[in-house]
Amino acid sequence: MKDLRRLLHFVRPYLATLAGSLLLLVFAGLFEVLTTALAIPLFDKILIPGASTPYNVPRKLLFLQDYLSLLPGSILTQLAVALVLLTSLKGLCLYYSNYFMSRVGQHAVTDLRNELYRHVMDQSMGFFALNSTGRLMSSMTSDVEQVQEAVSTSIAELFREAVLLGALIIWIFYIDWKLATLALTIAPAALLMTLTMGKRIRRASLRSRESVAALSDHLQQSLSGVRIVKAFGMESHERRRFGTAAAHLLRSNMRAVRILFLNSPLMELLGVFAFIPLLYYAHSRIVSGTLTPGLFGGSLFSLFRMYDPIRKLSRIHVQFQRALASSSRIAELFDTHVEIQDRPDARTLEGVRESIEFRNVHFAYDGYEDEAHVLKNINLAISHRQVVALVGSSGSGKTTLVSMIPRFYEASIGSILIDGVDIREYSQNSLRRNIALVTQETFLFNDTVRSNIAYGNPNAVDEQVVAAARAALAHDFIMQLPMQYETVIGERGQRLSGGERQRLSIARAILKNAPILVLDEATSALDSASEKLVQEALANLMHDRTTFVIAHRLSTVRNADLIVVLEDGKIQEVGSHEALMAKHGLYSRFFRLQTEESFSPSLQLLRAN
Repeated sequence: MKDLRRLLHFVRPYLATLAGSLLLLVFAGLFEVLTTALAIPLFDKILIPGASTPYNVPRKLLFLQDYLSLLPGSILTQLAVALVLLTSLKGLCLYYSNYFMSRVGQHAVTDLRNELYRHVMDQSMGFFALNSTGRLMSSMTSDVEQVQEAVSTSIAELFREAVLLGALIIWIFYIDWKLATLALTIAPAALLMTLTMGKRIRRASLRSRESVAALSDHLQQSLSGVRIVKAFGMESHERRRFGTAAAHLLRSNMRAVRILFLNSPLMELLGVFAFIPLLYYAHSRIVSGTLTPGLFGGSLFSLFRMYDPIRKLSRIHVQFQRALASSSRIAELFDTHVEIQDRPDARTLEGVRESIEFRNVHFAYDGYEDEAHVLKNINLAISHRQVVALVGSSGSGKTTLVSMIPRFYEASIGSILIDGVDIREYSQNSLRRNIALVTQETFLFNDTVRSNIAYGNPNAVDEQVVAAARAALAHDFIMQLPMQYETVIGERGQRLSGGERQRLSIARAILKNAPILVLDEATSALDSASEKLVQEALANLMHDRTTFVIAHRLSTVRNADLIVVLEDGKIQEVGSHEALMAKHGLYSRFFRLQTEESFSPSLQLLRAN
């Protein structure tokens, strides 16, 4: 319940509307009691017209008959008019109360969803490495929907049924406290059963939520990797995995369903056990002359109306237990500490004027033990406008190093400085505005070509978009698309070839016009002819910018101002191509391996055949 209460603080901005809705519920409860009270004159004046009122029945219990006499017509007409009037007033109160309550719930849950999305997007890249996309999507969709049902629907029902139940209890005690006490003997048993079943449904719902997350995770992976699935002929394997996950979800849901639908029959059975002694007691009272048939009928009608909200409150409790399971998962996300945060007095970075420096930088994903460090003792100074190439074997830490510049990851030890100022002094937003990124894994949105190119600069005019596309050698193929720059390219740009997607990504970086440029295998998806042309475009883009280039093909970085050789997370060599070749060290060995035919056994085998 603690987790759900934490989420209910999103309701606070709407307390005035909530209070108005509760006031309407009070009026609805009053009109409901008055409606049930009509059973007294119905029995005593119409169904049993010859019955007389015993002298020892309190006059206060017959007040409604006095008010009915103010209406025109016979007693039957008066009852009919009163019934229509009270039902109409109750209906209006319930309608507006439910509407405003749902409005509060919908707005509160929308705020919750937006805040949860903001919190997740503020996390570091390490958070996303530990949490699967499917699980995060499950929390922000199905878990939030469970909480939404509780806040926007169940809370409205909870207040409505609680107010109605309270009004009916007060009414039956007003009629006869002994009769009311006997009728409510099942209350402890009903409460105990509700609480017991609620705990069971919460456990079952938590397992169900976890199964939904697992299913979402598998679905996201299989759909995102559908090309690989089909290429390896693994459709049947993925269907079996999906079927297994779906079966787990089915079992979890059926456990919850069994408990959920057992609740209502048990409550009705308890009601019957309470009703039987009530009949005997009421019969003795009527015979003794201390209770009229009308008063008993009014009490009985109120009791039947009272058991309905009791059943509903029990069902609402079960729904809340399901929401509690989801709220626990949401609260767990909210409890995740945002590792990388702006300082309260964060500065705004206005370009790079002098240098970028790595000063004794260490980085580890898990802990600070030296053996866990991905980067160790990185000391590197890069002057503004220099082109720096990062080379080394896979896993040497090249991408991690450049990912620390926009603070996707934070240094475990040491600092990174721009113009002599630690980048932690700058706001993340201003820092990242000054960095353009082209990654090896090109990501494009399911939007138009224009929107994808202008993603980092949404205010760009068409002329700027076209100029960026021309510089990236993308304009010609764009003009051949069905709607040219307004063509929607599909999820991840599936309607384009790999080289075309890469060139759009380069155009996006060109249009951003940032002083720091990071190229992580930016030309890896291009054929030789296109790569040569794009290299020329990138040479123009690199002018007057500090550029970091990651490339496995060393022939593409030989003209860099500075080549940094990384191995096992450490800088092994630094220098120009000529200087490093003259050292006959690690870089020289890498370069010669790539240029010798013996480095490609498959090519030798092809030529031999």
